[in-house]
Amino acid sequence: MRVMVTFEARFIRAPTGDVYTRGTVDYNFLSRYLAVFDEVIVLARMEDADEIPPNKSRADGPNVSFFPVPYYFGPIQFLKRYRKLKAAAEQAVDAADTYILRVAGPVGTLLWRCLMKKGIPYGIEVVFDPWDGLSPGSVKTILRPAIRRIMRWQLARQCHHASVATYVTECALQRRYPPGSWSTHYSDIDLPADVILDDSMVDKRMERIESKINSGEPLRLCFVGSISQLFKAPDILISSVADCTKKGINLELVMLGDGQYRRQLEEQARRLGIADKVHFLGNIPAGQAVYEQLDQAELFVLPSRTEGLPRSIIEAMARAVPCISSAVGGIPELLDEEYLVPSGEVEPLAKKIEEVLSDKGKLREMSRRNLEKAREYCIDKLNPRSKEFFEKLAEITQT
Repeated sequence: MRVMVTFEARFIRAPTGDVYTRGTVDYNFLSRYLAVFDEVIVLARMEDADEIPPNKSRADGPNVSFFPVPYYFGPIQFLKRYRKLKAAAEQAVDAADTYILRVAGPVGTLLWRCLMKKGIPYGIEVVFDPWDGLSPGSVKTILRPAIRRIMRWQLARQCHHASVATYVTECALQRRYPPGSWSTHYSDIDLPADVILDDSMVDKRMERIESKINSGEPLRLCFVGSISQLFKAPDILISSVADCTKKGINLELVMLGDGQYRRQLEEQARRLGIADKVHFLGNIPAGQAVYEQLDQAELFVLPSRTEGLPRSIIEAMARAVPCISSAVGGIPELLDEEYLVPSGEVEPLAKKIEEVLSDKGKLREMSRRNLEKAREYCIDKLNPRSKEFFEKLAEITQT
């Protein structure tokens, strides 16, 4: 059975025809659907490149292929190319036996309309909340308020009409977008057991923090996320680091990820007088290179304006890194309320950073607790639920 899965992620096609990911949706990620289905067809935006991109992972491979839709970036380009996008979605309906929409997003919605028109059942994976994701400050377009309301309404309908549904949260997204039929939940994050450190790392981390404080070295904050948009609020984090620095707190911030806002964020750091304390590392290969950066951090900070269930936090937890984040999406299911701050606000985040770094007992407890929580996302625990979702969809399609 062939399953078509929609993705809002963007992909790159090399001159050889090979497809590469811009982010984390690579072949290993896509091959999870092969646990039940014979073939996976990805419906997503595709951009042609003149050469094979450096440091990018392959996205296609055995039994995983792509059905590209016209490339666009942002709402204005989407509207300009809407007719071609709609035509591609209409053609895609005949390319598979069953369908999974990863939503919310325009590509999934285009296919959803075609499926609804023909009365074809579908499954849905809810990985993004447009109401939080398009809150003020998240994207720079005058269309933001209208798009926010429309996408929230669309997602509610998509969940209601889905034959089967799964969510990346245990309850947060379900409350706002209730399923209309059978549903489950599981995370996209399925950590190999060897990624999760043992308890001895807690003591090693605390010894390093003590050494840094005694030697006058700066304590390191780490941020991981795309800066193609401001969904993850890197601007708020940089301002909070500046506030902490004014108070005499010795910090440095390492930022992993790249995108169109990098130059603006670099200028923000210069304007606030902390350019020497903020290090932009750009995109680095997923996996060990990221873990090495996390292992060097005293605190992981992700003040997102929106999230489903962020992989970056879970990976940081697996490396025993204390974490601070915002109370949006599924993040409260990962971190205790004590370590959450309101999204989009500089002062509360700065105060929380100062509070946590000044309390070694609290840092130890956060480190220990995070390791324990990360073990819930070991691949062996999550696979059965995702397989059940795929099997339910296949069963409905065949009847």
